[in-house]
Amino acid sequence: MNRRNIWEHLDFQCPIVGTCLTTAELRRIAVRAGLEIADGATDFELHSLFVGLSKRPERPARAVQKHLDRKYRRVLRRFLQIPGEGVWDLWREHADRGDIAGPFWAVMSHPDVPEYYVRRIYGEVHMLSHVQGAANRADLKRLNELEARNAELTETLAERKGVLRKSVAVWKERNAALERDLARERSRREAVERDRLSLRELLEGKAVELLSREREDLRRQAEDLARRLEAAEARIAAQATLLERGGRELSEAYARLDGREQEVAALEASLAVALEEGPACGGACGHPERCPCPRLRGKRVLYVGGRSGLRGHYQMLAERLGCELLHHDGGLEQSPHRLQQQLAGADAVICPVDCVSHEACAAVKKMCKHCLKPVLFARSSGLSSLAASLTELDRVSQ
Repeated sequence: MNRRNIWEHLDFQCPIVGTCLTTAELRRIAVRAGLEIADGATDFELHSLFVGLSKRPERPARAVQKHLDRKYRRVLRRFLQIPGEGVWDLWREHADRGDIAGPFWAVMSHPDVPEYYVRRIYGEVHMLSHVQGAANRADLKRLNELEARNAELTETLAERKGVLRKSVAVWKERNAALERDLARERSRREAVERDRLSLRELLEGKAVELLSREREDLRRQAEDLARRLEAAEARIAAQATLLERGGRELSEAYARLDGREQEVAALEASLAVALEEGPACGGACGHPERCPCPRLRGKRVLYVGGRSGLRGHYQMLAERLGCELLHHDGGLEQSPHRLQQQLAGADAVICPVDCVSHEACAAVKKMCKHCLKPVLFARSSGLSSLAASLTELDRVSQ
């Protein structure tokens, strides 16, 4: 029986593309498949494009499947050796130790996995993406900066290794040249010594003086070569010191990354406590000059999606910044018609892309364009991301 192709699934292309491929891999696949991607295309737009293309058995979908098969070939071989009923135990073995992407593709492409196992595994991956996305995407910018710094340090280390290799090669070449010079010098001294012995009886005075001067010149040359060799060794030692320093800087960068992740978690907790304890303005006070976001004062902002457990904190944060926050869950329980009604009474819209459906994002974008209302697509559904989005709306508001 042939394996399942990615386009043969009814509605699993989104988790397959989002879980098993990175955005960098999607951009490389787009180049190989001959797709033209706009320079300003966001990661979400790129993801949505490939989700749609993977539903049709055409060149882009085949390029995605070929890349997945090559990337996870070892996991695929192991899963294909297991009959359909035994795939669940093998999936649990990988999932319990945090190995998700490769085994997920192996299950989705297995030829005879029972449908109830496929949907059960899909549900686990879907919920895992919500849990991990809520915590990790808030730090994506900081992680990208640290990764860029890591790449820069790696490049610097590679350059310095290259310089060191060249210095060693130059040192070896010069050492070999010095050895050749020394051998020639020894041969020359032996020849001079033989000439001296043969001419000692014939030449006196000036001949001896000339030979002494020549020997002194040779001594100075030998000393100069020794100094040059010492300088080369000093340069090699300096390059080794630079390499060691680069390694320490890389270790410190990793340590700072761990510290930043802990700081973000602590700041989120502190912000939630501050929202519950501090006084609210809500745009109703008599001191608009003290309002954090004066241009939003008294306006309504519609928040589509997000985490239901933070709904109260969302509204308290909006009140602290001087505006009223309306909330729609993106279609989980509230209807699309309700979304249209709330949008009609809102002055602006914020939509966190990590905690809302693709259909809700597309509907919000279309309705805001039709109504000429500003909309911001936030990277995260956290409180810090909402605060940044409200501040940005205040900046662009008239």
